[in-house]
Amino acid sequence: MKDVQYNLNEQLLTQDFISENEAENIQLAKCKSIAKNFVELENGIAILSDLKNNKSYIYAGKIADELNIFQHKNTLEIESIWEDELFEIINAEDVLQKHILELQFFQFIKTIPSERRKDFCVVSQLRLLHHHHSLLHKMYYFSDPFHKNVELALCLYHFDFMLSSDYKGMIINTTNGKVIQQTTVENSNFLSSREKEILSMIQSGKRSKEIASSLFISINTVNRHRQNILEKMRVGNMTEACTLATKLKWL
Repeated sequence: MKDVQYNLNEQLLTQDFISENEAENIQLAKCKSIAKNFVELENGIAILSDLKNNKSYIYAGKIADELNIFQHKNTLEIESIWEDELFEIINAEDVLQKHILELQFFQFIKTIPSERRKDFCVVSQLRLLHHHHSLLHKMYYFSDPFHKNVELALCLYHFDFMLSSDYKGMIINTTNGKVIQQTTVENSNFLSSREKEILSMIQSGKRSKEIASSLFISINTVNRHRQNILEKMRVGNMTEACTLATKLKWL
């Protein structure tokens, strides 16, 4: 899970940010106001992450008392873009699925004009470890109107009373309700069909030479696919890749 989070972290924080400008300050103030209003209305938790400066503003409503997190004060500033204190009480596989979907969302949002990016969000249903409710999570990316970078990420959490035995997540257009991408089936596209085919054969015990022969491709091509799988999944070896893919129901 940490490997996928690391991959997302790298993509978010290593954008080619420009020097601070007035438009960014206005946008930050506006998002802070949205976060505060959400917490007041929903009793939820809002995390506004400043990707340019690698910091987050956490606004904790009454739900934080129920979950016994973020107890220091109502508004907390941390030197990270990750709300690890909250992740620790969520099913680990759900957190992983959430990060993978956010990776895909980050790639998708860069294809959308900056002025329309606020119209799209990630929605995830996250199972709590020691609580009978789930959390509903929504995340929005915000960009400077004059540039293509994503400067801010706003995460909103509140209780979801529709109980679920599995993770659910999707990318949606909030203006028309269109589902752009949905898990868990769509999240399997994190790997190509050929990569999943090769990973499945590796899981069954086949060696590169056998895989190459079965698929009528060269050993070099098999090895290239193997390397791509490791890099995408951010794991150290194929055993870890097979274990993770099985947990995510990609195989």
